[in-house]
Amino acid sequence: MATSRRSKTSARERLGTYRAKRDFSLTSEPAPEVPASRRGSSPIFVVHKHDATRLHYDLRLEIDGVLVSWAIPKGPSYDPADKRLAVQTEDHPLAYASFEGHIPEGAYGAGDSLLWESGTFDTVPPGQASEQLARGRLHVALNGEKLKGEWHLIRTRPVGKKAQWLCFKAKDGTERPGYDVTEERPESVKSGQRVTRGPRRTRRTSAPPARAKRPARRKVQARTPGALLEKVWAPMLATLAQVDATEGNDWRFEVKYDGFRALAAVQGERIALQSRGGKDLSARFPAIARALETLGEHEVVVDGEIVALDAQGRSRFQLLGKGAEERFVIFDVLWLDGEDVRSRPLDERREKLEQLLARVKPPLELAERVGGSAKKALAEARRRGLEGVMAKRVDSPYTPGRGADWLKLKVQANQEVAIVGFTPMANERPELGSLLVAVREGDTWHYAGKVGTGYSTKVRRELRTLLSRDVVKKSPVQDAPLVMDALHNEEAFWVKPRYVAQVAFTEWTEDGRLRHPSFQGLRTDKRPEECVRERPRSTPVRATRGPHRRTGTKARKSTRAAGRTSVARKKDPVAPSAAPVVLTHGDRVLFPEPGFTKADVFAYFRDVAPLMVPALEGRPLSLQQWPQGVDAPGFFRQEVRGAPDWLTTVCIHHETRSLTHVVVDRPESLLWLANQSAFTLHTWSSRVPHLEEPDWVVFDLDPGPGGTFDDLIQLATSLRRHLEALELTSVPKTSGKRGLHVLVPLAPGHTYEQVRAFALETFEALARKHPELATTERSKDRRQGRLYLDAEQNAWGKTVVAPYSLRALPHAPVSTPLAWSEVTSRLEPRRFTLATVRRRLDKVGDLFAPALAGGQKLPGH
Repeated sequence: MATSRRSKTSARERLGTYRAKRDFSLTSEPAPEVPASRRGSSPIFVVHKHDATRLHYDLRLEIDGVLVSWAIPKGPSYDPADKRLAVQTEDHPLAYASFEGHIPEGAYGAGDSLLWESGTFDTVPPGQASEQLARGRLHVALNGEKLKGEWHLIRTRPVGKKAQWLCFKAKDGTERPGYDVTEERPESVKSGQRVTRGPRRTRRTSAPPARAKRPARRKVQARTPGALLEKVWAPMLATLAQVDATEGNDWRFEVKYDGFRALAAVQGERIALQSRGGKDLSARFPAIARALETLGEHEVVVDGEIVALDAQGRSRFQLLGKGAEERFVIFDVLWLDGEDVRSRPLDERREKLEQLLARVKPPLELAERVGGSAKKALAEARRRGLEGVMAKRVDSPYTPGRGADWLKLKVQANQEVAIVGFTPMANERPELGSLLVAVREGDTWHYAGKVGTGYSTKVRRELRTLLSRDVVKKSPVQDAPLVMDALHNEEAFWVKPRYVAQVAFTEWTEDGRLRHPSFQGLRTDKRPEECVRERPRSTPVRATRGPHRRTGTKARKSTRAAGRTSVARKKDPVAPSAAPVVLTHGDRVLFPEPGFTKADVFAYFRDVAPLMVPALEGRPLSLQQWPQGVDAPGFFRQEVRGAPDWLTTVCIHHETRSLTHVVVDRPESLLWLANQSAFTLHTWSSRVPHLEEPDWVVFDLDPGPGGTFDDLIQLATSLRRHLEALELTSVPKTSGKRGLHVLVPLAPGHTYEQVRAFALETFEALARKHPELATTERSKDRRQGRLYLDAEQNAWGKTVVAPYSLRALPHAPVSTPLAWSEVTSRLEPRRFTLATVRRRLDKVGDLFAPALAGGQKLPGH
């Protein structure tokens, strides 16, 4: 084997540049003489996520006793067509492979350096690292946690003392176009840290000599922030769409925030903050206005959303102005230092925005991107309890008005509606019973229905007082019911359309009414005339532009490697909405003791569908059916038979056979099950198409034959404290019988093996702490009446009873989500029944939503 000239140079000599650039009394980086700890004989590689002058990724390969290093600004890509710039930097010592920390201000490379990836590598063919490096053509096979498969590193030309290379994925079967590993897996493999902190920028306290000439360097000089906003007005708007509309193009996805759209202009210490309709927002949000002054080094116009955050950090429109933490989430830049950048491609504007906001702190925030395909991005939003995602075409300019380059993909539908009337509370209290709402069609109002849920008592009274001032004799809506009391047995008051409400709903009916609408709040930033029915686009947006400016290749449909589980879906992705489910034999009594009929169960599932569907979507189900009622024998089914064509099903290959499971992804699916008397639903902990990745850890606590409910409460409380000590949030719910379920929501990427191991470790710790109450002993003879803690509920294919599911007991109990403050000795699960749960939901809302939020990693992962 030939020996390269480089290999003859000692490692100490090759690390001279590394040593000369660093003051080891200042930085915690390892000095060249620090020995490296090794495991195994294979060459190692690491990738550091380094937030220095700008965020970049440092790839380091062990070659000839040192870590040969390249700075890759965009990080590695799984797309062979995406050739990333890689600038070769100084060699690093092998001890650097375990380094992670903050390089202090004033030191070379100041900022956070996270150990983003580590593993072993070899060349293709093996053992030729020195020779390939000398030739400037490295072909490496990486075996890490995030990077697996083959990559090419090709030297192009030297620039000064640094050589430029191209880094790109080899076509070896592991490529994944459309998968952004840096966005999907931002965390450190050493500490789990996700967010980086760069060097502090010192703000100038006095103007430099060149400042007087600054206007001459700008293309245009606006005199005031308000005038600057006018120069780039109006805002770009998005079109409501379905996932299929993103097919065949290159898209980026961001979290869809639920708040007030706002544009801000900054010039020095002067700012303008306006709503989409041009209203001044600086007085209403003074903290945000003050925070924008920190951008005063630049003349800039940015676009974003003012939001209020709930306890899980999610934006909630209804919390604005209610004392919740407020943020200005910025997602675009329109003007920067004298230049109108709206014509620049989206990715270029995003790059400028990231640089602009690199050092901002709350209440300013950069909009979060979501990796993967549209389906995966929307599934991630659903897991986290978000409103949805924004799909933006990578090469699109910022164009005023509504178009097809920005698309809104929603988890749950919502709509802005004009308030055209109300009905009072039936009990004669001075409260509003429901809102009567409409949408604009041309020059007329179209009646959109009644909104009767989503209000607190305080809001009902405030709305009644507010709307009573605008009562008119004649309805402003042409197609509204002429006699409301004849239709609904209620008195109606019509009002002049002056206010806009935002409502969540499940779908539009054929006659243009909102199905299951729920009030979310008033929108003071919108005019009633803007309330036009949003119709989602389903046809793909055609690409009209030429080759992508960076890769020189046409945008193409994203593909993703199939998971280990073979799954076949029975649902046409562009199938029309399901036909209404017709109830049959509604008078059949299913719960004889309280007298609840099949019609009562059907109505219950219809009412709780807005809460159950998000929890069940994508999850295979097993069913318990009770066609003759709970006093007669029932049936347990994993496989569904005789399903209508529109019902989503999933064929899963189990160890010995394939089974077709039903998947609930719309209210009609629940109603179809109710009509089959299948009202006890058992759900998987993972979703299609990622059935190998559970969304949560399940802790199933059941007092068993000899245990008491007080024992159960004591164990549940102890479990909660144990999880909180690990900084893990958990969500309790009743099983519907005597037990409790405690769920720990997880970020994507965990396996069932990891989750089961964590559950077993936690249960063993709980059993050691309470040996008189609980045990992990499998043998019933050895349990001695103690509560059995079973971690096997966290195995692939195991199920847990779904939230809000009915159980087949005489009093019609419901598996009901709880607040931890309710898990005390006073808790009585028997009171959560078909007769009481709906009233409870009106009062407490959806307590299960945090279980869908995800975002948590288990210790050591």
